Amino acid sequence: MRGLGTWSLCLGIGSLVLAFGCAGEDPSPAPEVIVAYGHGIFTGAEGRAVEPTVAVARATQEAFIERLAPLAENAGSARELLRASYQDTVIADAVFVRWLADATKPGDYNRVIAVNENLHAWYMSTLPEEQRDGVGTLEEVAARLEGRGLQTIQSALITGNAGRKYISECRAAGVPIPPPLFDKSWVKRGEITNEFISAPDKAELWTYESTNPNGICMALPRYKSNDSIPLLGVICLGRQSNKVCFWDNPRDASLKPSPLFFRGEVHAIEEFEGGADLVTNGGGECSDCHAGENPFIVHPEKPPFMSLPSIMPGSWYDPIVGAPWRQNPGPTYVLDAVSSPSKCTSCHTQGGAGRFPQIQALNAYCGAVLTPALSGGTRTMPPYGMDPDDFEAHIKKLRELCGTGVTTGGEEPVNPKEDPSFISPPQVIDPLYGCASKVSVRNSIIDAKVSLFINGNLIDSKISNSTIKLEFDTPVLVIGDVVTASQEYNGAVSALSPAVVVKDYKEDYPDGLPKPIIDPKLIYECAETIAVRNVPGADITVYVNGGDPVTRGTSTEWNAVWPGLRPFVVGWSFTAEQSLCAEKSDMSDKEFAVDAPSSLNAPSFDPPSIWPGQVVVNLTSLVNGAFTTVRETVVGSLGTITTPISWFPEFDVRPGLGRPIASGDVVTASMALCEKGPPNETPPAGRCEAMPAPRIEQPIAGTNFVVVTQSVPGARIRVYDSGGNEIGDGSGTIVILSRAIVAGEALTVVQQVGECTSRTGYVIKATKKKG
Repeated sequence: MRGLGTWSLCLGIGSLVLAFGCAGEDPSPAPEVIVAYGHGIFTGAEGRAVEPTVAVARATQEAFIERLAPLAENAGSARELLRASYQDTVIADAVFVRWLADATKPGDYNRVIAVNENLHAWYMSTLPEEQRDGVGTLEEVAARLEGRGLQTIQSALITGNAGRKYISECRAAGVPIPPPLFDKSWVKRGEITNEFISAPDKAELWTYESTNPNGICMALPRYKSNDSIPLLGVICLGRQSNKVCFWDNPRDASLKPSPLFFRGEVHAIEEFEGGADLVTNGGGECSDCHAGENPFIVHPEKPPFMSLPSIMPGSWYDPIVGAPWRQNPGPTYVLDAVSSPSKCTSCHTQGGAGRFPQIQALNAYCGAVLTPALSGGTRTMPPYGMDPDDFEAHIKKLRELCGTGVTTGGEEPVNPKEDPSFISPPQVIDPLYGCASKVSVRNSIIDAKVSLFINGNLIDSKISNSTIKLEFDTPVLVIGDVVTASQEYNGAVSALSPAVVVKDYKEDYPDGLPKPIIDPKLIYECAETIAVRNVPGADITVYVNGGDPVTRGTSTEWNAVWPGLRPFVVGWSFTAEQSLCAEKSDMSDKEFAVDAPSSLNAPSFDPPSIWPGQVVVNLTSLVNGAFTTVRETVVGSLGTITTPISWFPEFDVRPGLGRPIASGDVVTASMALCEKGPPNETPPAGRCEAMPAPRIEQPIAGTNFVVVTQSVPGARIRVYDSGGNEIGDGSGTIVILSRAIVAGEALTVVQQVGECTSRTGYVIKATKKKG
């Protein structure tokens, strides 16, 4: 880094402070480095608020410079020029960091800009007025540098709508537009203390519910002692459109919160900044923190959050923000590949607490949301009363992903050569407990012969019709049994899956079987099925109005049950209990059937396009318990399904269609509950050569699997290394590889349905494992 000026390697790299104990330096602790800015607050690596000081500002600047300067041409000349132009080192390096960000466009560009410019604004506010004159904005200085021959990429503000146009865009996208804040339509849920975000003195949670469109808004005013509201963010979710809009209170030119709002006043949403205006408003990048399936940040065991109505979209939500902001990357399925006694994904599922985002690309989410949720007085994961040690494998993986960063992948023309002798193994779904008599396997190739083994002995073989869950009946499992699976397809036989050892359920539930949970709680009249969360392997018994018991065995922790009395009537009550190894749980909380919606929306296909050779389609935006009929426009009805949740993955079209989807086919879906709803349809199935490549998460060195994030439902996923060797061939969310990934190698991923194989492959380089 010759010619870049002088700065200490002891100050850190990226967002991590590394004290190397350089000779002659002060041994006192290094200043904390700021890693994120949001809601007017700077946060450090542990997710707690950091008070800016000159030392903190310098340490943060040096961290950015250490990482970005080696990537920028003429970085040394730029820094020397700036140091000569500004006697104040903090101002000079604030401009330098901005120049570096523009010149290198790092993956966390918006985070760098938010932290740097708000630190710059804070520092300027500490200077006497006469020392601020002539400094100019960072944009003006960047232009001045270009005038001296130092070319840079000018920062472009987020394009898109603002003000009333943003409100109209959100309304058209099915997002509720809230009435004036704090009028009678809003409900005060309570005060918030010691949560993920710091409050000036006091914070409150307010909500507004909308029925047309179906959605919810949350507001978080934070008050000072004089009842002014310096921080007030508003987030609105369309539950059926799965779109989210953001607003924040205005700030003045120095990026300080303006004392415009006060307790007890009513404020129209037009008085807030939204859309493109959020960039210059200086509140940070909303979608870098508010990521995942749940767009809100909640503390589920604190009173203001305990009485909330549904805050979940029907599927993965899309933020309505400009292109440079994070677009809610995900969901991630990486934890499916990590064996753990207790699983974060037992709650963080679609329809539950919501799936995790791809956190490698979300610096602020890691620092300001995930880290506090896993530790200290703000801990929410796992829930209190559960032993964090049982979740350690999942917690470790989440922490490991933070800071690994992402590289940019892209589609390239490929001509892959399949290895006909190789396929990847499926996975046995864990945990498995003694006394259970069912086992499920996932990530098998559709139409493969899947074989289940206990202690090396073949128990049964089945032809797979699902990548998500293929269930086997087994002899009663005994503690210590070793369960594995393999698959055979087109003559190729996989290796055995990673082994799962059967254990005593009392290891995870020392206080005995917990009562099951009816989830979702929303049960409509005219429906015929409910869902229950239970201990995997337990038998669950469901009662209607205290009678008509129905019992079913389970292999996993969330199951649909058809009660003994149906269709449901408003006011009917539902309860459930579970049993395992002759122990019976307490009865679940009672839930009740409510009025069905007065009108039904049309279902959605995820993804909306279909392709020749495809045999399953995924449905979303379903009404709980509705009967969904799938049709092909020429052939007619392909079948009807019902599910107690808002989606149904992998509806098999072949029984009704008599074949896989062919070019030109159009598939439709509509719902009925007490009334019928409108249909929705796919575009005509495209041509094979137009089928895109799949997508995988950032591959990480040392792991022996890839995580599939985007593919045609039911597709076969093949993975190739830099030498063109096939190292993975499977299906579903996790594809197990024949070897560990090497840092820096480029992986190429293609997908196949029937005889159609994508003509392009997704090519992405592996990154190093954190640490």
